[in-house]
Amino acid sequence: MMCGRYTITKAVKKTKNIVHINEGVEDSDNYNAYPTQLLPIIKKNEDNFVITNYHWGLIPKWSEKMNDFRPLNNARLETLMEKKTFSGLIAKQRCVVPADGYYEWRKNNEGKKVPYFIKREHNEILFFSGLYQKNTNLEFSLITTEAKGNISEIHHRMPVVLRENEIKNYLCSEDPITFLNSHQNPALEFYEIGRDVNNPSNNHVGLLDPALKKPRY
Repeated sequence: MMCGRYTITKAVKKTKNIVHINEGVEDSDNYNAYPTQLLPIIKKNEDNFVITNYHWGLIPKWSEKMNDFRPLNNARLETLMEKKTFSGLIAKQRCVVPADGYYEWRKNNEGKKVPYFIKREHNEILFFSGLYQKNTNLEFSLITTEAKGNISEIHHRMPVVLRENEIKNYLCSEDPITFLNSHQNPALEFYEIGRDVNNPSNNHVGLLDPALKKPRY
């Protein structure tokens, strides 16, 4: 699964220059955000940008009666318009998801999965592009694309990451697909971390401690 964990701390404080309305989001530190959790997203409501909490993992309305259906945590940019689950959302129900960074696992020469933490240079906040829906629950998915540059060393997919000054362009665009296809992610860096992150119940700042002395770029 690609992008299945991320970190977000002090979301309200870090997005105060963007958000106009806060719908009950309180600042907290989440060092191991995972699907099904209630997490902050930013969406457009008329002329305002609103921060609110939605569940990570979108369940299509047509699958509500399927007990074994797994929520869709990610949506592939390349096939957004081909999937009925997402094609109707991209027009009017777009969101951005603030994050400090995200976790990804790479197989080593022994076939074991090794965790890495991926972040922006200078620890700038990331904004994942996403889609949301108001279903039985309030739900969102992250949009992913083919990994490029150094991130392709870790995984073949990566989230579409927006800069702060690109949020309005995405949320207000009349042609979001063209915008996303022409978009270039900001520079990202990564380093190996310990295996405590493998357990989603572990949630503490120590998860970010490097397993190697220097970050890899």
